[in-house]
Amino acid sequence: MRPFLAVLAVFIALPLLAQTSLIEQGRAAMNRNDPDAAAALLEKAVAQNPKSSEAHYLLGTAYGTQAQKASIFGQASLAGKTKDEFEKAVALDPNNLDARNGLVEFYTMAPGIIGGSYEKAFAQVAEIKKRDPLMAHRSAAFIYTQQKKPVEARNEYLVEVREYPNSARAHIDVAVTYVLEKNFKAANDEFETALRVEPTYMPAYFRIGQGAVLTSSNYAKGEEALRKYLTYTPKSGEPPLARAHYWLGQIFEKQGKKAEAKASFQASLKLNPSQKDVAEALKRVS
Repeated sequence: MRPFLAVLAVFIALPLLAQTSLIEQGRAAMNRNDPDAAAALLEKAVAQNPKSSEAHYLLGTAYGTQAQKASIFGQASLAGKTKDEFEKAVALDPNNLDARNGLVEFYTMAPGIIGGSYEKAFAQVAEIKKRDPLMAHRSAAFIYTQQKKPVEARNEYLVEVREYPNSARAHIDVAVTYVLEKNFKAANDEFETALRVEPTYMPAYFRIGQGAVLTSSNYAKGEEALRKYLTYTPKSGEPPLARAHYWLGQIFEKQGKKAEAKASFQASLKLNPSQKDVAEALKRVS
């Protein structure tokens, strides 16, 4: 009887395993910047398990990426589908903060005629704050940035650092605002602080390498940091390896090392062929 039960258990698990595989394949397609393939895979995942909050969220992300490349007429339809999937994800799991943040971005970026609303965006921030105050500061800062309110955005990040001084991500968030303001010294100080408080926070290494290019300094340190990041598998929302190869190529290019720069740019394009800035950089060193 036991062999029969074992076989039965395998058959019961097959749909879940198949759906998990589809989700991972869809995620991989998104990582290589292929939203069309991702959407097709994730639509199948949702069909197999309509109650999967993660599948709905990822499908919404794929639709949102498709919308960015669509015609004006296609954008409205895809934007609506994006919002619908994020809302379904949140309804299925109110603690799916990635989906809630997806709604923050949708409500902030979308025109009012297709559902955009700062009020609704901040309502999602309030829900996020109940569950993850650190993330809520970042979400609010995003809204302020889109509203062209840099002071309010910066204040969110400064409060974030004050409340969570031992969070590497908090220091990275502040550093990025300094980069946008071209205050590279202050940005580098925050990157260094991020590593000091949390040495295993890998995105800090990416930012240090990027900072070396933007400041045209500390190339050896920047190269070392990016090489370290390239040994890592980025999580969702973290800088992709394609960009790490790009910034490493920039470091080589600035030092006149054309062969090394060319190899790095080629490695970047192999991971994501649609990067126009990398293609242009490759032409410069070829």
